Amino acid sequence: MAEKTVKKEHAEKAASVAKEEKKVDTKVETKAETKKTAPAKKFIQYVKKENKKKSNEAYKTQMLLNKLKTSHPVFRGRFGKKNIRRKSIAKWDKWRMPHGIDLDKGIEHGFRPKIGYRGCVEVRGIHPSGYKEVLVCNFNDLEKIDSKTQAAKLSATIGKRKRNELITEANKKGIWVLN
Repeated sequence: MAEKTVKKEHAEKAASVAKEEKKVDTKVETKAETKKTAPAKKFIQYVKKENKKKSNEAYKTQMLLNKLKTSHPVFRGRFGKKNIRRKSIAKWDKWRMPHGIDLDKGIEHGFRPKIGYRGCVEVRGIHPSGYKEVLVCNFNDLEKIDSKTQAAKLSATIGKRKRNELITEANKKGIWVLN
């Protein structure tokens, strides 16, 4: 008789465990269903910039820029130990003004900048595309641009939505967008 009661207790425990598993399974299914019904997030994609044919003025300045392009020596910093300072290391490939009376200023330390190393007046400040860069932060800046000689360079602080709006507006007006 004791064996029958023990078997009944085991059967009841197994039934209760099965019921709990069914409850857990139904709860999981309802969570999965709610995830399916939740609305998906919308991702804004970038608008493609349409750089049309260049204006004649920009093309002429680009050709002039290529013609007048001159090379100048690399200005390196003249400090630190010679065996550590190398052109291949970017840290030492920058110009720093030499200070101090004990610093030797020989040519072996690198060239010093002079007035003669500046670019030509005609092409100074011109983008390699042949246009002059104009920084654009809003629609008012975009309206001031002359599409024949100037190109828009969008500010890095502009968000994706406003950037798309500015690019579509520039495409309508035929303004060249550099970035």
